[in-house]
Amino acid sequence: MTGTNLDPMYASLERTGRFVWSHLVSIVWISVGWFLASLPIVTLGPATVGAYRAVLSLRDEGRGIDRVAVLTTVRQQSVHAALLGIVPLVLFAIAANYALAYLVTGMVVAGLLGLCCAYAGLYASLVSMPTLLGLAAGKPAPAALKDGILWTARHAVGAVALGVVTGALLVLTSLLTVAVALLFAGVAFALHIEFISSVSEGETGIPTVVTER
Repeated sequence: MTGTNLDPMYASLERTGRFVWSHLVSIVWISVGWFLASLPIVTLGPATVGAYRAVLSLRDEGRGIDRVAVLTTVRQQSVHAALLGIVPLVLFAIAANYALAYLVTGMVVAGLLGLCCAYAGLYASLVSMPTLLGLAAGKPAPAALKDGILWTARHAVGAVALGVVTGALLVLTSLLTVAVALLFAGVAFALHIEFISSVSEGETGIPTVVTER
């Protein structure tokens, strides 16, 4: 995990820090919007696509959030985004049920099924990051999913590192209570875009941050 995998993460964290500081007010608005839109749970996917699109508009325009583009993208991608966003949650819920069954009955099969579902949920979570970013960039759902799977396979260590850093950011902002609503989504999704973009340079068939008009 040295060199090719950790260096892009350090560089991405540094660039994300500068980006967040330069657009702090907009980042707060994105985070609050994502937090409120995600409360029904089933809207997690569309809310994430909207947040990605808002960050992309900040990167592209450099002036502010393109609200029209955000709303248009969410409307176009809402169904596919909702399905993609709910899959990891369903897998984790199934894993939790099997884990409870194992604790109550001691059945080895239940424990193994719980582990398999938890692993599948983690994998789906990692794939969902580049896939939802692809939807936010205007890709059709099949292409976004294909590119998300390919990116995760090609950058397995980087994808895990991105997931770990995102989880750590969620824990940190949660400990600071109100910060989870004010900062988490904007900072996390800006990091995702920066990292995925940086490790994908020069490749084909991977998610990009170039938005389609």
